[in-house]
Amino acid sequence: MIKKIGKVLSTVLSLCMLSVILPAVSHANSTSSEDIVQQQLETFERVEKEIESDPELVQPDKNSSAYNFKANNFQALAAASYPKRKGVILVTKDGKFGSLVGHAGIIYSETSTVESFPKEGVKTFKNNWNTKYKTVYAVTTKGTTVAQDAKAADRAYSHKGKPYNWEFTNINTTKKFYCSQLVYEAYKYTTSLNLNHGGGIVFPIDLVNSSHTYIIYTKGV
Repeated sequence: MIKKIGKVLSTVLSLCMLSVILPAVSHANSTSSEDIVQQQLETFERVEKEIESDPELVQPDKNSSAYNFKANNFQALAAASYPKRKGVILVTKDGKFGSLVGHAGIIYSETSTVESFPKEGVKTFKNNWNTKYKTVYAVTTKGTTVAQDAKAADRAYSHKGKPYNWEFTNINTTKKFYCSQLVYEAYKYTTSLNLNHGGGIVFPIDLVNSSHTYIIYTKGV
């Protein structure tokens, strides 16, 4: 019994420390785009190593019967399934757009996501990240309800049709969006949570590295 309690406490502490252990990507103006890309890749690698050393960092979703939010009772699942809940945040390490490594989006329904790409801008896409990408992180926010998460997805959807934002440092505009900025704005507007770990450009990995999120699913990690 004592060992079991110790294990639960260890898991909770690991979740709390993840964003502390993993430093933010540098946003300094003097940092070259090559350095910024490398720092993002290194942060992805650090997250992967953390999960490899402590698989219980991947936790049940807040709507799961295995997760008792009020009791802070984290119980690891043997195999988490790909999420389809509205408002869940998706991040991949695959690909690169300018100095952004990877991509981010938000689930809008069981079959669709809201994302922003350079050619298409903000649009809905198939919710098939588990087959589309080699690496996938699904994260959800701490301290929000399923209904609040759904409102964040609605907020992202409200920007449908707006163009891609190549001004990565301009994170406060609502006239155009890049992928991770879209998710960041949706949650900040609806819940006041700031998911931009480190400030400045909102990198996809920031959404995983944020102290306000936790991982509920991974693929290829």
